[in-house]
Amino acid sequence: MTNTRTFRKINTTETSMITTTFNAVSLELSPILEDIKNLLYILINNLTTQKDYPSIYLITDEQQKLLNENNIINRIYAAGLYFGFLKKGIFYFSIEGVEYLYKNGIFTDFKQLHLTKGGEKAFLYGNNILKKMVRKSPTNLKEKDFLLILNEINEFVGLGISRVNNETISKVKPNDVYAINISDKGLYLRRKQ
Repeated sequence: MTNTRTFRKINTTETSMITTTFNAVSLELSPILEDIKNLLYILINNLTTQKDYPSIYLITDEQQKLLNENNIINRIYAAGLYFGFLKKGIFYFSIEGVEYLYKNGIFTDFKQLHLTKGGEKAFLYGNNILKKMVRKSPTNLKEKDFLLILNEINEFVGLGISRVNNETISKVKPNDVYAINISDKGLYLRRKQ
């Protein structure tokens, strides 16, 4: 029986794709990538379908040693933190990857949108963010800003794109869309298994 999956360290081509995305997002990410690129692994499904993209995982030094010492790398489905995926030569961060960078003080300059308890629930069900769901908004908000979405206790719950700016906020009604849901932590539970 042939191996249907490959789990290995990223190569130079994949590193280049990830580097391009890191630099496009923020130049402050370049040194971070330099620190973690030896810990990035790729999972490739050899029986790919149209919706099956190579996944990138960040593993710890300890996990890496375990994989190497026990020579089990060929039997591993995946390990570590799901960091993102590659699609048509472009690296896309996963929500877990963004959260990892945020918790390590990387995305501190990104704008944060804080939701109410009811807003968090609706957002985690995959809904866009309405004005009535917003507890706290950035003072310098612009339309199409990338947003880190946080709940009432400042936990990272997802990513969004603003649909309003500071000049138009006062005209937005409670049921109008304030931000678009790009990805949220509830997706895992809604995904078909």
